[in-house]
Amino acid sequence: GGDGGHDGFRSEVTIDGTDGLLALLKGRAPFAVRAVTLHYDHRHETARAQIERGDGGRAKALEQFWKAPSTRGGRADRAGEAWICGTCTFVHDGSREKNFLACKICGSPRCRPEEAAGRTEGPSVPQTEGPLVPRTENASAESGPAPTADATSVPPGTISWDLRWTSAHHNHKRRRRALDAPPPAMDHLIVLDFEWTADDRRRMLPVAEITQFPSVALQLRDVRSGRVAPDRRGVTHGGLPPDLTDAPPPGATHDARAVSSFDTFVRPTLNPALTDFSIRLTSISQDQVDAAPTIGAVVHRYVTWLGSLGLVDGGGSRVGHWSFVTWGDSDIMQTLRLELRHKSIPLPPCFDRWINLKSPGVFRRHYNREPKGGLRSCVESVGAKWEGRAHNGFVDSVNTAKIVRNMVQTGYQFTRPTRGLDKCGVPFGQKG
Repeated sequence: GGDGGHDGFRSEVTIDGTDGLLALLKGRAPFAVRAVTLHYDHRHETARAQIERGDGGRAKALEQFWKAPSTRGGRADRAGEAWICGTCTFVHDGSREKNFLACKICGSPRCRPEEAAGRTEGPSVPQTEGPLVPRTENASAESGPAPTADATSVPPGTISWDLRWTSAHHNHKRRRRALDAPPPAMDHLIVLDFEWTADDRRRMLPVAEITQFPSVALQLRDVRSGRVAPDRRGVTHGGLPPDLTDAPPPGATHDARAVSSFDTFVRPTLNPALTDFSIRLTSISQDQVDAAPTIGAVVHRYVTWLGSLGLVDGGGSRVGHWSFVTWGDSDIMQTLRLELRHKSIPLPPCFDRWINLKSPGVFRRHYNREPKGGLRSCVESVGAKWEGRAHNGFVDSVNTAKIVRNMVQTGYQFTRPTRGLDKCGVPFGQKG
């Protein structure tokens, strides 16, 4: 049980008892706990945990469980401030990332150094001082050195804490082995660009609502080898321009061809009357949204469409190696997530990852320039022809897909998402 409050962009949730800390530290509580308070800053997307000891001791911030005290004359050990994801081997360092409880790239939970080392071939490396890591007293000898002197009085099966970290040399070798085998390229990309209720004079309360829900499905293939992703059902070209469906230009080694599309208007229910600003911006009329289904029905139809392409299972979970592609983070991270949460509609699991083309590692990295001047300017800057009226969701999705196809044809490989949502629905990853 607990209580919560909301003030502007900040939230505070208090969890009574030991369960809150157990959830944060994967079931390893170092002392009796009275309460755990989570402070979440919505504006900066950061969280801080304050733990109140049940034995009368001083409250501690969660970062103290991951930070080692200095052992070099007051100087902190920089190697002890970083940790490596045991799944994708991404190195987390810096004042914020060193305290993350999950990988910001793949979302895997943070684990003990010896657990991460167990996933990589090679002999174990002696451990030295570093962050606080929990260990059980009845663990096997292979899991680490013998209990410290301070922990000998702890009964078997309870928790003690050691100061240990995996050597920087071993971390570098593990990182190098992961880079030797690059991740595979994705076989499908779903480009989407929502439109939603808006006003130039006030904020839409309690949340903005989607009024158009479009997407373009691209199938990626290696032109040289003829390797194509598995055939998908529901392949259609209706409404898609030829430069998204025609054969690739001579000399292209890879291609991203449009195979299907989805588009529907959505009827808002919290603010059913569209503002004049919204109508002028999107050209979506009041009659169009009044005759449209609500967001719950649209999401169900959308997941069914993804299923017809073989991209999700019956529960809406992702099948295969693919991702959504957006022109910004707002579509999924803000608008869709917050509207469904406010209306108590489950967010389909497949929406947990996406690629923001405006992230530094995507458009800017490939074209060596910033994605400035708006979507139309960027589409035309890569040599593609702009289609239709801007701020129509389907038109924007089609034109964004043209950028994606050009990137693939000119050598860019889409292998990883740039942002996502963890199991609690909290965003993580690289800001665009």
